[in-house]
Amino acid sequence: MEVASYVMFFLGGLGFGFAAPGGWKWLPLAFPLALFVIAVVQEGADGTVLVRLVVALLITIAGVLLGAVLAQRSERRENARLA
Repeated sequence: MEVASYVMFFLGGLGFGFAAPGGWKWLPLAFPLALFVIAVVQEGADGTVLVRLVVALLITIAGVLLGAVLAQRSERRENARLA
């Protein structure tokens, strides 16, 4: 199992979760889905590809949620500092 790709999905989710406005935070979920479609077209569908998709989506969601939490904390600190 290639760990680097999952780290990239997490970091992409983290970056979008922190910086993107509104519903754009969830855009990184399209990346594992697109790679899944490409893999299925090239290699065919099997259990391994499906498990990897689920893991990639869960890691990406974790990154987005953590980024959103960090953005909210940062915004609260900034508002408290300016008040």
